[in-house]
Amino acid sequence: MEQHRLEQMIIRYLKDEERVRSRALYDEVFVEDADAFSGLYYEIKAQDNQILVAEEDGSIVSMLHLNPYSFRFRGSSIPADYIVAVATKVTYRHQGLMRALLTKALEDMCAEGRPFTFLMPADEAIYTPFGFRLMGNDDEESLAALTTEELAQDYDLFPEKDESYRKRHIDWPEWEATPMMLRLVDAAKFVERIGAEEPQSLVLRITDPILPENDGVFCWSFTEEDSSLNRTDGEPEITVSVADLGSFLFGMLGAEELSGITKPVFQKLERVRVVDGVYINELV
Repeated sequence: MEQHRLEQMIIRYLKDEERVRSRALYDEVFVEDADAFSGLYYEIKAQDNQILVAEEDGSIVSMLHLNPYSFRFRGSSIPADYIVAVATKVTYRHQGLMRALLTKALEDMCAEGRPFTFLMPADEAIYTPFGFRLMGNDDEESLAALTTEELAQDYDLFPEKDESYRKRHIDWPEWEATPMMLRLVDAAKFVERIGAEEPQSLVLRITDPILPENDGVFCWSFTEEDSSLNRTDGEPEITVSVADLGSFLFGMLGAEELSGITKPVFQKLERVRVVDGVYINELV
């Protein structure tokens, strides 16, 4: 898409009463969804989510939905948006619209202090340039009936099945595995619940081409229960992308797999209590 045409596009969140306008694009793109499912989606999920759209001449040509969830993370509740219904009209694809929408959504989630976001990819390659990586999601059909208390026995991170969850949940009979990708949004918020085997500190440079709040040199200070990221002028001991940092914190990338790692840094990272057990079985 020519740059001046992209600049003429209106990118905005639909108002409450406008959400139904996006269903035409939903049905056009997600033809595999039965009418019954899309009807339930707009009746339940699209009542209080955020729908970010790109419009040309008043017509919605691209969109993504942010469905709100509350997660239990090591005993605390944290908010996270599930990015779903990522869709663009066929004649507008490969022209930069989805990049503009994803960037806007990530910037807004960061401003709201969301620690992370997640999605179920149709194609991993679409989202890896935006810092998303596969997470180690333990998704088995038998786990769906477990309560929050039961899940907490084996999982560090999972959706809270509270009243709000039950109100928004779509109980669809066709169970399927849900591979998920994750992206750190507010890295400093996320690591507040990441401790280490003993108190320590590490100076690291995080690179994030989309969110400047995550980009820079930080002193990562640990207690046994938590940690904090604070900007510093110190010399970094290691440089890591926000994507690799997320993969490391979710146990998908070992410390030894990070590029440029030295033995002292490896020893520090080996003591970090990364996330142990993730369970997400949501469809939308």
